[in-house]
Amino acid sequence: MTKKRITGAERRTIILAAARQVFASQGYEGAKTLDIAKAAQVSEALVYRHFPSKLALYRAVLRQAFREQDENWTQLRHAHSGAKGIVHSLFAYFSGILADPDGPAQIGYRLNMASLASDGYLASLVYRRSQRLYAKVLQKNYDEARADGDLIGEPMSVRNLTMFNEHIGSMMNAILRLPFRSTPYDGDRKALARDATIFCARGLGIRDEVFQRYLAEEELAQVTAAEIKA
Repeated sequence: MTKKRITGAERRTIILAAARQVFASQGYEGAKTLDIAKAAQVSEALVYRHFPSKLALYRAVLRQAFREQDENWTQLRHAHSGAKGIVHSLFAYFSGILADPDGPAQIGYRLNMASLASDGYLASLVYRRSQRLYAKVLQKNYDEARADGDLIGEPMSVRNLTMFNEHIGSMMNAILRLPFRSTPYDGDRKALARDATIFCARGLGIRDEVFQRYLAEEELAQVTAAEIKA
C-alpha cells in the first residue's frame, strides 16, 4: 500500500499545531525548536525551512489564535441581547473550555496562561483585543438587562466583570489538566459548565428565575445540536 505523501502546506500545519502545544506548556522562553520538531515528528531543520526562527513560529501561532478569537466574537455578536445574551456568552464560554481538553480553544487558554507566567506579551495582546472586540456589545447587554429588570444589585464595571469571568474560566482550564484523581471538582464537564454559568450569572446580578430560564434554553439547544450532528 502506497503511503500518502504529505504536502508542504500540510507539514506546515502539523508544525504549527505542535508549536501551539509546546508554547502552551512551556511558554515562549522555555520552548525549544527541537522540542517542537519532536512533537511534529520532523527534523529541526525542516521546522526552520517553514519558519525562519522561533519568533516567526510564535508569531504564526499568535495569528492563528487571533483568528480564532475573531471567529468566536463573530458568533457571539450575532447571538442574543440583554440577559439572554449574557447567559448565552457565559454558557458558550464555559462549555468551550470544558470540551475536548486538547482542542484548539483549550490550547489557546493555556497559551495565555503560559504567557502570564513568562513575559506576558501574548496575554496583553489577547486582553486588549478582547476588550476592544467585546466591550461595546457586553455593555449594551448589561444595560439592557438592567433596564428590563433582569439584572439587580449594585452596578459594576463591565470590563471588570468580564475579566473576573475570564479568570474563572482560565483557572478551570488549567486545573482540569491535572491527573483525574487530583481534580478538585464534583460532577462531569457538562455539570461544571452549568455550575460555572450559574455562579457567574449570580455574580453579575442576573435574577435567578431569569438565568435559569435562559440556561434551560441553552442546554436544550446544545442537546438538539448534538442530536442533529449525530
